[in-house]
Amino acid sequence: MIWRVIHWSINSLFWVALALFIASMVSNRRSATVRARGTVEFAPRWFGVWALMYVAIRMCFIAWGYLRHGLTEPLTFATGALLGLTSVGLLFMLPGTVLVSDSGLEEVIWLWRNKRIRWEEIVEINTERKGSAVTVIGAGKTKVIHSSRLPDRARFLLEIKRHCGDNLPADFPNGNANKNIAS
Repeated sequence: MIWRVIHWSINSLFWVALALFIASMVSNRRSATVRARGTVEFAPRWFGVWALMYVAIRMCFIAWGYLRHGLTEPLTFATGALLGLTSVGLLFMLPGTVLVSDSGLEEVIWLWRNKRIRWEEIVEINTERKGSAVTVIGAGKTKVIHSSRLPDRARFLLEIKRHCGDNLPADFPNGNANKNIAS
């Protein structure tokens, strides 16, 4: 009886975590955090990160069940393999934290190396009209992306404008940085 309750609660927690992950993908309305020495941190919502990790780990266990029982059935084995690859892909989807400092931009990613762009190395800045992603491209094709899963797009655009001055593209949002979010 206790195993049924544990199994039911783990399955229910999976669906709750999946709902939290989907909710965290909607635009983030929080403010950026100012850290030591004037560094501004744009970090994702932590409940969304933990929910994504739980969903990925739970999918690994589901995939293991398919792989273990499907050694003689190719379709069951393929389902397990696809679920396993999807769970690994989910772990690589973990959003990074974007740090803005006096020296430049840095994107801290969990399972990959950090990306750094100094202010002098910025080659291109793309702001999406319909979406809310801001892509900063530096020398050597390094990209730092501020997506809708990160907070305070207006502050991010303001920091770029403050550090880059007049070296901005013609289509860079002027004044009210929120007008691109609403349109």
